[in-house]
Amino acid sequence: MSPNGSTLVTRLRQNWDRAVVPAIFVAMLTVFYALDPKYLSATNIINVLNQVSILAIVTVGASIVIFTGGFDLSAGSVVAVSAVIGAIVVEQTGNLGLAISTGVLTGAVAGSVNGFFVGYLGVSPLIVTLGSLNIGRGLALIITAGSAIYSFPPSYTDFGISRTLGIPTLAVVAFAVFLVMALVLRHTPFGMYVYAVGGNARAAALSGINVALVRMTAFTISGAACGLAGMMLAARTGGGEPTAGFLYELEAIGAVILGGAALQGGEGKLWRSMMGILLLAALGNGLNIVGVHPHWKGVAIGAILVVAASLDVIKRQTR
Repeated sequence: MSPNGSTLVTRLRQNWDRAVVPAIFVAMLTVFYALDPKYLSATNIINVLNQVSILAIVTVGASIVIFTGGFDLSAGSVVAVSAVIGAIVVEQTGNLGLAISTGVLTGAVAGSVNGFFVGYLGVSPLIVTLGSLNIGRGLALIITAGSAIYSFPPSYTDFGISRTLGIPTLAVVAFAVFLVMALVLRHTPFGMYVYAVGGNARAAALSGINVALVRMTAFTISGAACGLAGMMLAARTGGGEPTAGFLYELEAIGAVILGGAALQGGEGKLWRSMMGILLLAALGNGLNIVGVHPHWKGVAIGAILVVAASLDVIKRQTR
């Protein structure tokens, strides 16, 4: 074998996990296209982009939290309660800008509360965010009496289905959020702190990093991302729905793990998380096109999550 061939094999052995998601993605596209050619039509691709845009923003927030060594199970309920509160504000005041700002702020506050308990009090993120999941969903149902509030003006719902240069505007917003946070993680001290805390919190603290503040900030960003996602979802549906965002947290966490992020933190790339959520969205869309019952999507996502977590363990054992 030539030196170049030997080098390629060595790299594949060391980074085999990075090829898993692209390989699955290509295989999935091939299978669904063979079953129904309209799967790769321009119309359907636009549809997938529109669907994935909201989850992509939730995944950005989930990625940052996981990179610090935590995780957020409250994402879906924060999406719902943020949209509900935004709907109430626009219903009471008629001020769309205030409604959007309030929705995002609601998410940020929820995230900061999670971050305070995790970062400063040392409570397990599992317990904290599981509690927040139930609190957020319960509040959304209580505030609305279990009914959706459709109060957003037509101009806002038009924005939810509009396109910019042929691309869904919501997807453009999602890409902008991804780009900003990717630059933050790569080119700012905060980005370095995120990976340092996730890699070894004690060493990070000894080096002068405020570990508690970094963790709280990560959760706050995640909450704000969920708040923004909630307002984007409201633009698509025209209102705040207390049951919105169901299983968003599992899809986002699954996407991050599929993207190769280490469960214990300190490792991961935002663009790979985006690849993971795009795969899950394309999977759900493909199952729908070929006529598989929607309930099977949850089964498929659960199975992928288990497989992805197993690959993470195997990856660490082979190092």
